[in-house]
Amino acid sequence: MEDLLTLHRKQLRDLQSVITQKKKSATKKTRRGVNDDCERLERELKEKQASEIVALEKELNPNSAADDDENEGSSEPVVGDNPEPEGEKEEQDISSKLQETTLEDPTTATNHERIEPPSSSSKKPNRAKARLARRAAQIDEITAQAQQEAAAQPNPRAIEAERMKQLFAENGLTEIQIAPDGHCLYSAFAAGLEGAGIPLSDESTSSSSEGTKQRGYTFTRKAAGRYIESHPDDFTPFLEEGETLDGHVRKVTSTAEWGGQMELLALAKEYGVTVKVVQAQGVGVTAMNEEEGEKADVWLAYHRKGYGLGEHYNALRKK
Repeated sequence: MEDLLTLHRKQLRDLQSVITQKKKSATKKTRRGVNDDCERLERELKEKQASEIVALEKELNPNSAADDDENEGSSEPVVGDNPEPEGEKEEQDISSKLQETTLEDPTTATNHERIEPPSSSSKKPNRAKARLARRAAQIDEITAQAQQEAAAQPNPRAIEAERMKQLFAENGLTEIQIAPDGHCLYSAFAAGLEGAGIPLSDESTSSSSEGTKQRGYTFTRKAAGRYIESHPDDFTPFLEEGETLDGHVRKVTSTAEWGGQMELLALAKEYGVTVKVVQAQGVGVTAMNEEEGEKADVWLAYHRKGYGLGEHYNALRKK
């Protein structure tokens, strides 16, 4: 039994860690669904653990389990097999009728024995209910301990945010928030080009400033797809298994598919810039296309933990 309880404590601690991270990563839009999911996971685990304890106790104490099943079926005291003698029953009936017809208040009678209601202590205690209550208390105690341990664990989101803030200060950068809509890499790169005074395309030079901001990712997506398509030998080896170059180019130019290092390299080469990515992991700042990127430096912030939808790029500019 102790081994099973130890396993249950570990399961609850692990689940509490998962729940804590889910809630810390939840956004305003996803918080309700995350809370419902966490409650469901906790409820299912507790039900599973309770059933495991019941099964183990039945295996270890089969006679006790049989008694509990009998008690759960009825909370009334067990009646003996021998029926009450007929003579005694008749005497009790007569005494009862006399009690009902007497003029004397039975509560103040001195010559007659008072009839007391049956004591609740005469009932056989329900051991199954008592054991279930003890199990519930044990599970609640384990859950509280797991919650305390999970709360004491470091928050990866806060750690990343503090490290990114430090790197921004060291490099004299200001972060520009980009919508997490699947276009974040392309929108952030477009904002970086705009800050460096580099036009997105000949077409964009005739667009209004506001229009360029709203549609910046459309230009950078086309530019990335164009470069990948014209340099198949450089990118084909890095495609996913079963994916064709034409299919990948269509995904880059015509969908909201997230971009990665391959697309970022294509953009750096297409626009002749050096891309510098700031991230909390590793050395902090990594550069791409330094040898050919002579026009300008485009800075991007790469977040792994800070956004509920997952990995995300924001734009950066020098102060």
